[in-house]
This record gives sequence, C-alpha cells and structure tokens, in this order.
Amino acid sequence: MRFNILIYFIVLLCSQIRSFGQDEELNNTPSLEANTFLSSEFLAGALQSTKIEDEDSMGTQRLIDVKNSQLSPSLSASFGYNYSSNPVKVRADSPGYLQDGVTAQMNLSFNLGLGEYGIGDEVLATPSFMLMQMRTYNDPVKDYGNTQNVYDVDVQIVGFSMPFVLPDDFIVTLGHSYVRPIAFRTKNVISYSNTPSLTLAKNFPLPTGDVVTFTAGISYSFTEGDTLKEQISDPVYYDFIAAVMDQSGNGSASALYPSNLQDSLTHTLNLVYTKPIGERLTISPSVVYSNSMYTSGSFVGRSDQTYSVGTNAAYPIFDWFSVSASANHMWKESSDTSTEFKDFVGGVTFGVNYAF
Repeated sequence: MRFNILIYFIVLLCSQIRSFGQDEELNNTPSLEANTFLSSEFLAGALQSTKIEDEDSMGTQRLIDVKNSQLSPSLSASFGYNYSSNPVKVRADSPGYLQDGVTAQMNLSFNLGLGEYGIGDEVLATPSFMLMQMRTYNDPVKDYGNTQNVYDVDVQIVGFSMPFVLPDDFIVTLGHSYVRPIAFRTKNVISYSNTPSLTLAKNFPLPTGDVVTFTAGISYSFTEGDTLKEQISDPVYYDFIAAVMDQSGNGSASALYPSNLQDSLTHTLNLVYTKPIGERLTISPSVVYSNSMYTSGSFVGRSDQTYSVGTNAAYPIFDWFSVSASANHMWKESSDTSTEFKDFVGGVTFGVNYAF
C-alpha cells in the first residue's frame, strides 16, 4: 500500500507541475525547476527577461541590460480536476485495480527570483527559490465511497534552482528539491526525499514561430520513509507486532520495513513542441521518457521505465488568470513486472498568479 501511494504521488506530481508550469510560462512568472524530479518551470521567463544583440558578423550573442540582484517574488495558486483510467496506478489484473476515477488537486506556491547575474558577456544566471503546498483529493464524487481516502495526500516542496542561460538557446540548470508527501487524514509522513538534479535544455525556434524544446536531465533521490515503529503510535501494539514478525521467521520489523525506501538514479528525456495559435492560445504536445534505477533501500536492483505522450492547451484569460486542458497517455515498464501499469489522464486546471 505504501508503494502504491508513493508511485501515485510521483505520477500526479509530474503531470500537475508540467501542466501548471506551461501556464506560468505564458505569464512570464518565475517558478521551480522540477523534475521529480521536478520540471523546467524554473526557466519560465528567463529568456524573455534577457536582452541580446548580435555583436559581430559571426552571430555571437552578448547579454546587455542585466538586472543584478533584483528580487522578484510571486504567488501562484491552481485548482485542477482530472479523470484517470487507472487512478491507483497498478496493473489491470491487480486486486486493488480501479477501472477509472477522478481527482481534485489544489496547489499554492511562493516563488522568489533571486536576481539576474551576468557571467562574462554571454552567460546569464537566474537563481530561484520556491515553496509549494499541494493537496490531492481522490474520488471527490464518492463513486467508491470512502475507500480512496487512503490515497489523499498533502505534498510539501522546497526547491532551489540555478539556471544558466547560454548562447544559442541552451540552458543548463542545477537544482535541488526537498519533497515530503503526507497522508493528511492520518497525519502520517509517507517519505522524505532530497533530490539534486542537472538538466540541459535546447530551444529550436522555427520560421513559423513555433518552438521545439529538447531537455535531458539526470537526478538522484535520497529517500527516507517512516519505519514500522514510526507508523504505529502505540508502543505496546508495536512491540506485539514486532515480536510476531520476529517469531514468524520471515524477517524482523526493521528488515521488512526499512526507512530507506527508494534511493534512485533517474535519467529523463523530454521533447516539447510549442505552437502559438492566435495571440493567447498555446498548444504543446510532448513526449517524455524516464528511467529510474534503484540503488539502495527496499527496491534495490529494480529498474523502471516510464513513457508519457500527451498534449496541453493553455489560455491566459487575464495576465493573472489562466486556464489549461491536458490529455496524457502514460505507461510504465519495470524489471518488477508486478509494478507495471498503463493510465490515461485528462483534465482542466485553473491558475492564478500575482507578482509583487
């Protein structure tokens, strides 16, 4: 059950941050690099805020008018409502499989741009800091009664990113994120993770005004979760359960419920085609591939490959209010075939933001 909750959180976090980040890019507001590894929203507005000009006949681009050390705080909030063909993210033949379901998500984040710093004549660093609180309600229409309450989760995120905007539309980003998912109904912290990351992005502007963006990233997650003793608040009951497990011959409580859940190395490739339609509407089909290799903890030796194909349509109604709709087909393959699944997710997100 713990693993299903964790996998559900990771999938939901990636899709939600990706769709909300595309809304923010239209409004040029700074946000978090997150590719949970958390995505490239940190880079929103970095290129637009940089004035460049050709200095010689070879096309060398140099930065001018850099706003040194200017802080740029902003607040963002969103509400999303999504349909999922596999809300629990398990195999179709698993006992806990649900044919379909809906989720409601609410996000609140504080973003702080820490200024723009020129490095030489051709490199711009734009560090950012972010705090986010996310809450997810599963099956809010109660199609399955209260059985899905166990998957309701709060997620708290602290992130720092250092993008380096390079000539020729290259962007290298160093980032770090701390993530803490909490089963808020039982006040149980599911896990703690620290994830340093490195990404390289390249924009390919087309003559039509469209832009193709390719991103390659690598990250490593250091994850700690509650041990069995931390999950059971009653010490007498824990001693009883631990004694039963020790006597069963199947392993001790500490061995079967390790605190290290899933330290892992993850590689990600992301291709996005951004097409403006009119003055406001933007359509962004994308393809994402990631490979996670677990290096320690209870999943050591396992490798997961995740694929996602989908599209996002974003429309800013006002400078501070936007609407987006997304549809994504996702599937996971794994060396542990019991964890494989397929899922289709589609929904609508409403976002507001305010820059101070």
